[in-house]
Amino acid sequence: MIKFFRNIRKQLLTENKTGKPVSRTGRYFKYAIGEIILVMIGVLLAIQANNLNEARKKNESVANVNSRIISDIERNIQSANILIAQYKDMEYLYKKVLNDSISESLLNEGLENLTTGIILFEYDKTGIERLKGLELQDDNSVEIIRIYESANLHINASVEIIESNIRRNLIEWRDTYDWFQKYVKFELDDEAKDYFVNSQDYKNKVSYSYMCIYQSYIPTIENFILELKNWKKNNIEKINEG
Repeated sequence: MIKFFRNIRKQLLTENKTGKPVSRTGRYFKYAIGEIILVMIGVLLAIQANNLNEARKKNESVANVNSRIISDIERNIQSANILIAQYKDMEYLYKKVLNDSISESLLNEGLENLTTGIILFEYDKTGIERLKGLELQDDNSVEIIRIYESANLHINASVEIIESNIRRNLIEWRDTYDWFQKYVKFELDDEAKDYFVNSQDYKNKVSYSYMCIYQSYIPTIENFILELKNWKKNNIEKINEG
C-alpha cells in the first residue's frame, strides 16, 4: 500500500516531463491536490480498518454473551427443577390439611411449619445483564430480555406475598400464644399440638399458603422455565453457528 502511494506521488512530480508544460505554481498546486487525495485515502482506509476491527470485537462479545446466556439457562432450569421437586415432596402435607385429614403424627413430618417458610428461587442473570450492556435490538435479544424481566417481576411479587404472610403469622403467634417461645426452639407443648392439628385458624393459614405457593409461585417459575426452554430451542443452532 505504501509503495502504491509512492508511485502516485512520483507520477505527480514527474508528469510535467512527459506531458504538457505547466507553470511552477500549477505544478505545486497539482502536487498539493495529489497529497490531499492521498491523505484522504489513508484516513478512509484507517477508518474502514477501525470499523472492521470494532465490528469483529462486537461480534466476539455477542458470541461470548450468547454462550453465557445458554449456560445460565441450563443452570436456571436445573435450579428450578430442584426447587419444584422439593415443593412437590411437601405438597401431600398441604393436601392433608385441605382435605381435613390431619393427624398428630404429621407433626413429625413438618405440619407445623407449612406457613412459616419459603424456598427461594436463585437464578443466574449474568448473561442477561451483559446482553443489556450491548444494547442490541434484534428480536432474539429483545425476547430473552423480556422473558427474564417478566419472570423477575412476577417471581418477586410472589415471594413478597409469601414472605409478608410468614411475617404476619409469626407476629400473630408471638402476640397471641404462650407456646410461641417453645415453638421457636422446635418444641411443641399440648396446646401447640392442638392448635396445629385441630384449629380452623391454622387450617385457613395453610390453605392460603397453599394458594400462594402452588397456585402462584410454582406456576410462575414453571412458566419461566418453559419460556427459557423454547427460546433456547429456537436459538441454539444460530448461536452455535455464530
